[in-house]
Amino acid sequence: MTLFVLFAHRIETRPSKRRTATLLVLGDIGRSPRLMYHAESLAKDGWETYVIGYGDTPPIPALLETPLVRLLPLHNPPKVLLGLPWILRAPIRIVYQVVSVLYLAIFKVPYNTQILLVQNPPSIPTLLLAQFICGTTRSKLIIDWHNTGYSILAMRLGEKSPLVRIARWFERTFGRDAYCHLFVTRALEEFLVKEWHLRGRTAVLHDRPPAQFRRTEIINRLELFKRITPEVKPPLPDSINTKDIKKTAFTELLPSGTVQLRPDRPAFLVSSTSWTADEDFSLLLKALDIYQKAKTEGTRKLPVIVMVITGKGALRKPFEAEVAKREKSGVWPDVVVRCLFVSAKDYPILLGSTDLGVSMHQSSSGRDLPMKVVDMFGCGVPVLARGFPCVRELVKDGRNGRVFNTAEELGEQLIDTLENFPVAEKLDHLASFFETAAKPKAGSRLSRSSPDGGEPEWSTWDQNWDVVMKRNVLEFKR
Repeated sequence: MTLFVLFAHRIETRPSKRRTATLLVLGDIGRSPRLMYHAESLAKDGWETYVIGYGDTPPIPALLETPLVRLLPLHNPPKVLLGLPWILRAPIRIVYQVVSVLYLAIFKVPYNTQILLVQNPPSIPTLLLAQFICGTTRSKLIIDWHNTGYSILAMRLGEKSPLVRIARWFERTFGRDAYCHLFVTRALEEFLVKEWHLRGRTAVLHDRPPAQFRRTEIINRLELFKRITPEVKPPLPDSINTKDIKKTAFTELLPSGTVQLRPDRPAFLVSSTSWTADEDFSLLLKALDIYQKAKTEGTRKLPVIVMVITGKGALRKPFEAEVAKREKSGVWPDVVVRCLFVSAKDYPILLGSTDLGVSMHQSSSGRDLPMKVVDMFGCGVPVLARGFPCVRELVKDGRNGRVFNTAEELGEQLIDTLENFPVAEKLDHLASFFETAAKPKAGSRLSRSSPDGGEPEWSTWDQNWDVVMKRNVLEFKR
């Protein structure tokens, strides 16, 4: 009780200030791209922005370079908690988070900020904390709905678990009221507005890539591959890992001083993941088996595949063990797969060097979209994406990628798309989408009455944020 009295006194005595924002995520800031892009966009628009979240991974450089953004990292709970069962560890962690968030949001942020934008999920205790902070500081609450938290919990505990029912009640109760609800898909907006009777403005802000996601210059590809190759464990096979300092498996430095792509290079594929249960990478293993069989049979001209999978998570080690079995037994003579974690600075460079992306994301709710695909599209990279109900809001099958549902379909799509690489007609057709896709028209505005929300078929994050957030959500004079 004493603690809440201190909080109330602090709120009453600190000033309110316009064009200030607090952004909150109970996750790693550096692995929350959409939240980081919000912070960058707010700062570009002159908003003084405070970002609260865990600081385990360095954020994008833009957040470190602008004086208008201040990062307020949460401290992880004591390591002794890791030894406790989840049923005990979870509530203790929540209490620790509540105190930590309130301390940072109320004592470290010098103002009662004009808006509080929270990323959901995680929902517990984020949404309750957000309602408390906004109720006492009069900040306008914006909930950025990436997915539903209870559906993610259901993947671990089962839909009939009492804890899942409690989580759903919590999320519905404390997520219902807000100044504005943002959604990553129309499907998520329609579902929550109808089922939970949300109160407040609503807007769909599809994920879009920021400016740093673009095709990588060939000289930068050479530098990147030289830099990250020593970090690859186990090392790349000798057929890929050239010892010539003027070459990589993909690029070569000519006597004239120019760098070019090698005509005999492998196809470079990338997938990104958090190694969670909603991404079944066993399908990828089977698909690559199918690809290798087709290449061995020699009936179609197919390249060697080098694939990098980025990210951290508990399911990475079992996947790597399966890859190692195939490599040691010689099952994959023409397929090389390695798992890496690259920095926020190198990630756009890596994606911009990619020929083809693969997304295994399936969505716990069926109503969110994978940010990894958005980033790849920003780099002009077509994607083979696993199908689920709303994925076609992003992946236009046959235009900027392909949608698959089984390992067999993914295997056939790999073969079909990469045939005759590097002169692969179908791959080039998919990549051409990003050169011709519609751009936002000057002065375009968000319109709820418009079937497509007034949003262009494809755009950058800045263009989309200006249409949806700057010109609509943040217009407080209405």
